[in-house]
Amino acid sequence: MAKIFERNPDNGEIRSRDVNHPTKAQQAISRSEILDEIWAANKITHNGKWYVELSQVCEILGEDYASREA
Repeated sequence: MAKIFERNPDNGEIRSRDVNHPTKAQQAISRSEILDEIWAANKITHNGKWYVELSQVCEILGEDYASREA
């Protein structure tokens, strides 16, 4: 959790608030981990290109309901 400090332009008062946004480094790590999992998923080759089933990508991203409805 990060804390943001803001200055009120009207009276100069400084206030702080907590923010639950991940940092750019955390986002990069998450993206890297997700891409690693997608790369490790079962692939199908068609005309020399590799494909992954969308339901597998949804499972990796946490959308597991996609595989149950398919």
